[in-house]
Amino acid sequence: MLAAPSSPPPDLSVPRYRVLTVAAHPVQYASANLREMARHPRIDLKVAYCSLRGAEPALDPEFGTTVQWDVPLLDGYDWVRVPNQGTGGESFFGLWNPGLWKLIRSESWDALICLTSYQRASFWLCYFATRSRRIPFFFGTDSSSFDPREPRPWRRFVKRLLWPRLFRLASQVIVVSTPGREMIKALGIREERIALLHNTVDNDWWISASDAVDRAAVRASWQIENDAPVIVFCAKLQPWKRPLDLLRAFAKAGVPGAYLVIVIAGNGAQRAALERETRDLGLTERVRILGFVS
Repeated sequence: MLAAPSSPPPDLSVPRYRVLTVAAHPVQYASANLREMARHPRIDLKVAYCSLRGAEPALDPEFGTTVQWDVPLLDGYDWVRVPNQGTGGESFFGLWNPGLWKLIRSESWDALICLTSYQRASFWLCYFATRSRRIPFFFGTDSSSFDPREPRPWRRFVKRLLWPRLFRLASQVIVVSTPGREMIKALGIREERIALLHNTVDNDWWISASDAVDRAAVRASWQIENDAPVIVFCAKLQPWKRPLDLLRAFAKAGVPGAYLVIVIAGNGAQRAALERETRDLGLTERVRILGFVS
């Protein structure tokens, strides 16, 4: 296992909960939450990563390119990497981390927070390990609708059938939005068993990073005037991100002198459609599709 440097010794006069968080890989908005948890006087936190994709250069299958994020992902909390013996892909056995079993069962944890998808084998390894030790098991979803990303009616039916059984396995169901909380309540989960945890960013870091940017140089590289209004869209070009809706709204709004800057993570399935519709709407001179930007 690869581990972070040890943290300063805790104040033993304050009772603390030992919490293990298991995550598929480091994520920007999760890292800010983990740092806040690590600073809490009542929490003794350790994070177990199933991979370091994103913190280390690696091919991200969803982005379609090699990615290493330039924001601090591993600072401010104790973490350990548990070797992945799975395929590393997006299948059920893409994440298979047998070392999690020993990590969970060999120490006295007060709770386990699982940030790994239930569609991966390591999620179920964590569930059965915590159940064998009667450790509270927290997990959840960032979804806010039963509608699947892909228009397949059977997927909605399967969610309606299986999700009530799935989320009843959680000691607490973690959601990231008010619509997500309402969706879980609609499954029959009692409200007191639902925890709303908003995704976060480190504002101080972003303000510092933005202060270091040469605004005029960036606009010049985009071939955009210094005083022109700019709308930025930053996401994967996938149907569920609705980039075509934004393009059509931009065309309909007709804001004089405005530009639409589309920053994409990888090429995305809808890049060709966006480029084609940009031409059809006569917006070629006012739309910039930049490609992948960290």
